[in-house]
Amino acid sequence: MTLRIISLGWGVQSWTLAAMAALGEIEPVDYAIHADTTHEASATYAHAAKWTPWLEAHGVKVITVQATRANVVRESWSASAMIPAFTTDNETGSRGQEQRQCTHDWKIMPIRRFIRTKLPSRPRPGSVVSILGISLDEWPRMRDSDVAYIRNSYPLVDRKMTRAACVAWLQDRGLDVPVKSACVFCPFHSLASWKRLKQAAGPDWTRAVEVDAAIRWKRAEAGHALYVHPARKPLPKAIRIPEDYGAEQMEFEMPCDGGACWV
Repeated sequence: MTLRIISLGWGVQSWTLAAMAALGEIEPVDYAIHADTTHEASATYAHAAKWTPWLEAHGVKVITVQATRANVVRESWSASAMIPAFTTDNETGSRGQEQRQCTHDWKIMPIRRFIRTKLPSRPRPGSVVSILGISLDEWPRMRDSDVAYIRNSYPLVDRKMTRAACVAWLQDRGLDVPVKSACVFCPFHSLASWKRLKQAAGPDWTRAVEVDAAIRWKRAEAGHALYVHPARKPLPKAIRIPEDYGAEQMEFEMPCDGGACWV
């Protein structure tokens, strides 16, 4: 027997796959597994709370798993920031980026721990089909699994569906279109996403600012300062929005944050 699972991040693409399974447009799945980083946007958790009962009523069992340690900073590690923070060398001024550990620790491993509870001690190759929400416009992200017992599957790519096509598919069926799934402090946010987060204010912005400050000197022994924003400034200063300026001043002088023209 092959175990079929959807990796459910509750973003547009993975939610589309889960809804497709619920409506019989792809093969049934045994589980839709959400690896909860505990750091998602409030809107993502609200979307999950609303639509989990609907999925389960349509035969899709939703499982939520978490990492045993979801802290952004691990005090016992020398390289203690789990996220791919941007770095500045305090002596040379050179710039870099930390290695990303969050995806492996917060998403991949919790899902695999759950999967192994459903398999024999020595699973055969291809025992699990992992259905991943990567759309056609993201095809370079497609990968073979690094373990033999899991085979990755990409139905959206097979159907030549882009993210925009997923949005249209959801809207055609009267299903909510969720926000992009990501930790609120993710260094891979686009500049436009950072601006929207600041403009919305609220707990998500507060959390992002807190994390940015918390990681700042966790690599001090290596002479590095860490930031969540590529401008390598404290987050409130890195992101400039119209609300930061008086209306009169904004008319004549809008400081550039290095990305506004391309957002």
